[in-house]
Amino acid sequence: MTDRVRVAVAGLGAVAQSVHLPLLARRWDLFEIAAVCDLSPSLRDELGDQYSVPAAQRYPAVDEMVTQAEVDGVLLLTSGSHGAQALHALRNDVAVFCEKPLAYTVSEADRLADAEADRGRPSVLLAYMKEYDDAVGRLRGHLAGVHDVRAVDVRVLHPSGASQLAFANLRPVPGDVPSPAADGVRSAEEELLDAVLGHAAPSRIRLLYAHVVLGSMVHDTSLLRDLFGGLSEIDHARAWPDHVYPPSVEVSGVLPGGARARLAWHYFKDYPAYRETVSVHHATGSMQVTFGTPYLLNAPTELTVVEAAPGGELRTTYRSRGESFENELVAFHRMVTDGASPRAGVAEGRTDIVTSQRILRRLADHQGIGLDGEAAQA
Repeated sequence: MTDRVRVAVAGLGAVAQSVHLPLLARRWDLFEIAAVCDLSPSLRDELGDQYSVPAAQRYPAVDEMVTQAEVDGVLLLTSGSHGAQALHALRNDVAVFCEKPLAYTVSEADRLADAEADRGRPSVLLAYMKEYDDAVGRLRGHLAGVHDVRAVDVRVLHPSGASQLAFANLRPVPGDVPSPAADGVRSAEEELLDAVLGHAAPSRIRLLYAHVVLGSMVHDTSLLRDLFGGLSEIDHARAWPDHVYPPSVEVSGVLPGGARARLAWHYFKDYPAYRETVSVHHATGSMQVTFGTPYLLNAPTELTVVEAAPGGELRTTYRSRGESFENELVAFHRMVTDGASPRAGVAEGRTDIVTSQRILRRLADHQGIGLDGEAAQA
């Protein structure tokens, strides 16, 4: 294998069109887009033509692509759990770049850990782009010199996906996905949710797990894990109002060392712009990272550090110019070519699944809903 990695791209929807495909083309020095896959024939052909992927290398199914295409790695950008797709890739000696979530169940993660161990090298990069943000890297450096962190507050104001992606000129949502294929995807997802939550779990709880807690808030719980070791205890979780979906969700708990963390996630369809802040308060100052719209490439992330100075306070602001999505692709290249360990892989993904299940259990307990699956034991 040369230093230029041949990759297959599975899932040609919004995140592929707005982020990953343009960045793979930008980083022509590191990657070659060798194959694409989507349930939609029209998307396969339109994106295949745009990125010069031969017609013979456009596939309707991920497993077929991984088995037949001669590639070094696969980008799993499909929705839902990626456990089965990632497992098939590892068993075919193909490295995995995996969008969140890694999987829905702990058992899927455990099978992936075994398959990666059999391969004998780091083989799964879990694509939490915030962990690769330059401003987060600087925050990580500041935290190394800080003692007595007391509180961490995370707040997300989440407008509709359509409004966040209005700039991207995405292709129209295709209407040519074969019904049997779509039905198969839905059926497989329901089976996994049964394993996590039990057959009797109501639809709202299932949606909260798949699309809010594990589908969006995991970016924040994973960041707490990366920076502080994760939530060692979860003592509060609420979702409101009952008649709205997606609702607001609030979670609070304890970090290793005793600091308290609070996460507040609010979906407002018509909110002016995506905004996310992570604030850290310690005995001698504060730090705050502010993220903008995640799909807008090279939009700056800001880190503000507040500390004591003679006669007052000193505020320092750093604005990153790098692109976190590009940084994680570079890390994937290093993993494939040099065996470098990623910031998050199977073990970290498993931890994040367990944390998400514990949050769901708290939400269900508050609503008087019994769970009968992995989350009941989380």
